[in-house]
Amino acid sequence: MTDYITNVAMHEADWGTFLEPDPALENAEDLHDVLGITILSGHHADLTAFKGRNAVFDRIASRSTGVDLAYEDQCSAQHYFDVFGCVEREHGALTRLVDVGVFMGGSAAVLAGCVEPMGLELDLVDVNPVFLQFAYERVRRIFPRAMARVRMFHGDLPTYVANVLCAEPQTRALIHHDGAHDFNQVVKDLSSLYFARDRIHGVALQDTHLRGEIGYFNFVDAAVYAMFGVGVKYEPLGSRYPQDSPVTSPNQWNGNYFLADTPEGMYVPFDSVEWKYPHPTMELDDFLPVKAPPAG
Repeated sequence: MTDYITNVAMHEADWGTFLEPDPALENAEDLHDVLGITILSGHHADLTAFKGRNAVFDRIASRSTGVDLAYEDQCSAQHYFDVFGCVEREHGALTRLVDVGVFMGGSAAVLAGCVEPMGLELDLVDVNPVFLQFAYERVRRIFPRAMARVRMFHGDLPTYVANVLCAEPQTRALIHHDGAHDFNQVVKDLSSLYFARDRIHGVALQDTHLRGEIGYFNFVDAAVYAMFGVGVKYEPLGSRYPQDSPVTSPNQWNGNYFLADTPEGMYVPFDSVEWKYPHPTMELDDFLPVKAPPAG
């Protein structure tokens, strides 16, 4: 079995392209161990808490619980349900869902459950090919018939915009952003969307309530305001935690915590935004990652 952690460098040539699934992972029992992913909190979002609200979401919850995988989810069940609600409401205007920052496939599994019943495509986007392979395999085990419409893109959001969205004028996408939470990178990510704004219906951002040590610059909400102004119209997503909740205190792994009484996420529809950035002289290339020149 491939040692993914020690051989991530072999994927550098794949940056900015779609990856193929690894058939060696299809029957792996301890998928996270095979891929070298450490599970910290072990949080599982209980999607069955929303049973009876929507038949399609009920199917997603039921199928998800039937897959025997060790994993942890990044988001609350409320966030997943709210993002699903955005897709369900808007799907008639959409052709594609784009999941940016897949981690272990929590949001990917929910979005994949929309592919067949709503006639959509799903692109998984991540800078880490290990997480792409895990998320893809998790989705495949839950919704195998949807996989003809699911792709893995190795790269960041600006690179995806440049290489995919700008080349596909008929696309109408809803983007779920749970990638980098660093203020600078979120500004770059959102700025890149400006250059494909006619192909994007809206963007759902997670962790707008996240804070941490200064080195992380976890200010996703501030990046949203920087891009669209403090009066931006958005739909709050996910859970709000009271002041005395344990998650409002620094956690044991990296010191991150959630702001009390603050929405977990935001859905920003693009039909009403006023772009305060990027700077008028800037082009999409200004937001692409800088690659080091080849050795020698």
